This record gives sequence, structure tokens and C-alpha cells, in this order.
Amino acid sequence: MTELKPLTHQEDSDGPPILSVRGLQVDLRVPGGWLPIVSDVSFDLRAGEILGIVGESGAGKSMSGNAVTGLLREPLVRRAGEVRLGETRIDGLGDRRMADIRGRRIAMIFQDPLTALNPVFTVGDQLVETIRRHTALRGAAARDRARELLHQVGIPAAEDRLDQYPHEYSGGMRQRVVIALALAGEPEVLFADEPTTALDVSIQAQIIALFKRLCHEKRLAAALVTHDMGVIAQATDRVAVMYAGRIVETGRTADVLARPRHPYTRALMRSIPRIGERHERLPQLQGSMPRPGALPDGCAFSDRCDRATAQCSRAVPELTGPAAHPAACFHPCDEEAVQ
Repeated sequence: MTELKPLTHQEDSDGPPILSVRGLQVDLRVPGGWLPIVSDVSFDLRAGEILGIVGESGAGKSMSGNAVTGLLREPLVRRAGEVRLGETRIDGLGDRRMADIRGRRIAMIFQDPLTALNPVFTVGDQLVETIRRHTALRGAAARDRARELLHQVGIPAAEDRLDQYPHEYSGGMRQRVVIALALAGEPEVLFADEPTTALDVSIQAQIIALFKRLCHEKRLAAALVTHDMGVIAQATDRVAVMYAGRIVETGRTADVLARPRHPYTRALMRSIPRIGERHERLPQLQGSMPRPGALPDGCAFSDRCDRATAQCSRAVPELTGPAAHPAACFHPCDEEAVQ
């Protein structure tokens, strides 16, 4: 079992955390043993704050969110860690009690609204069902609340659109409906898993602006899972960079993006094209994320890192360095800004 310990860095936001995660570990059950998927992940979410969780596909971002919200199913198992929602520890609750918390206190926004919405029920029916499940509203009051939610997320003619089916909405409008569904139970915590992946750039910007505004206005403690550093820059207050199931760097978004300390974060930033610069070939991070069960000894990033030494192949680095901006690296890029 992973020893539960406090975070080593000082959070910037005021007030106690709404959600506190310590030492989260998720493993995959295989014949004869376990494969580690997520290891020793710790973070806090505070009211009105958006934490970005970023990394390549396979980094463990979505898996961490699923473990926190109790959405894991065999052969995936949360084998260690502690999750507290306020003063309540929720990581050991059964399915029935978690079903009461999910939607009412913790809500999810999924990346594909076509799979999140039921195609054979109207949008109004789905909103009213969620409102009835998680609040005391019934009848006309529940429908009025559904119309209000559609208006809040920027859907015009909300009364008429309640009686339409998901296929009658555009992709961007469907994503707004999914956000409205997440808000229907008036949650304290919101997890958004790649909410703009399937949208074009202009609609993506609208959805991110909407998400940010609603989180700050409603004082939600929010986590935004993405692989897009541009979305991180636009929407988040803090960022946690994940690689091979671990958090390798965390801090205020402005600090991490301007002066990334971990070589992996630096490589992600350098791969972003910049307006006004010409390149024959964009910088590229060579190699790929190691598969579960095939991690190199020591630092998981060592095989792709241009700063790796023999030390990196012998031990797994811990999050160390400045209290507000730690990185899990023996040779951090402290002397470098992103060029």
C-alpha cells in the first residue's frame, strides 16, 4: 500500500480543499498479478479553481478521474489511496452510496456527447430525469429548472429545444447539453474529460470560455483533463502534468507554461507551433509513452529524455524543488525558459 502523505507544495487558492486525493493507485488485474496504471497521484481541488490534468494518451489522466468518481470496473481496481470530499472519505463507499454522490456532489462531463446522451429521449426528458434524481424539484418546477440550465449554457430558445432530440442539436450544442446535465444536480466538484476533443476550433473556444465562466461563477472545484496545452493555457488556474501514470510536474499554470521544470513538460511546450515563426519541421518528442508493464527502470521518461544520466535509470524521482512548482526530475530545466 502507498503511504498516504500530504502534498509537498503549497496551494495558491484560499480555503480548505473541496476534494482531496492522496496516493491514488490504480492497477489492472492480469493472470498472476497486477499491472500498475496510475501510481501515487495526489492533488487538491478548491472552490472556484480549475486544475488542468495534461499529458499524452495513456498518461493516466482519465483513469485518475474515473478512480476518484468511482467509475472503475474490473479488471481495473483502485488498490491504494484516499479520496475525501470535504470531510467525507468516499474511496471505500459501495456502488449505491457512490451513485448518490455522483451527479449530486461530483459531476462528470464526458468527451463524446453522442455517447453521453440517450438518442431515444428528448433533451428535456434527460435533464428533468437528472434533476429529479438529485434534487427535490418535481413536475413543472423540474422542467423550469431544465429550461434555466439550457439558458445558462447558452442554448437559445431553450423552451422549444427542450422537446428536441440530441440528433437535432449540433456538436457544440450537444456538448452544452452535457454541461447542463452535469450542473443539474448542483455539484461541488466537476470533472471534465476532454470536453472539446470532437469540436472545431471556434466552437472549442466557446465551450472552454463557457466552462471557465460557469466554474468561477458557481465556485465549482473543477478538474479539466486534456492533452491540449492550448486548452490548459486558456482555462486553468493550476496544472498537473502526467506521464506513465504519475504526476511529474505541478504548479500555477502561468509558471509551468512559462518555465517548465520537467523535460517532458518542456517537450510538450516546444511542440506547439508559434504564430510568426517558420520551421521546416516542427519540434517532435521522439518515442512513445511506455505501455503498462513495460516501464523502464528508474524514471519512466528516461528513454525519451535528452537530459537523462545513469542516475535516471536507477531510481524513480520524487516531486521536489520549489514548494509551489515541484517536478519529479533529477535534472530539472531550472535554468531554461521555453524558447
